[in-house]
Amino acid sequence: MRTSMRGLKNFMDAHPRKKFSGYFTVNGRDLTDAEVRRIVSYAVDKGYETEADIPSEELALLLGLGD
Repeated sequence: MRTSMRGLKNFMDAHPRKKFSGYFTVNGRDLTDAEVRRIVSYAVDKGYETEADIPSEELALLLGLGD
C-alpha cells in the first residue's frame, strides 16, 4: 500500500494542528512531524505520486542522512 503525496498534503493543509510524527519510518526511525511535512511538500513540488517515487538519494539529502 502506498500513500498519495498530493492527498496527504491536502489532508495536512486541511488539518494544520494534527501531528504526523511517526507517519513514515526511515532506517527504522520514525520521522518527526517537521520531517514528514518537509518530505510531503517536496514530493508534491517535484510531482512524485507516492513515497515510493522519491529517490533514496533525495530522501537522504532532505533528512540530512550521510552514508
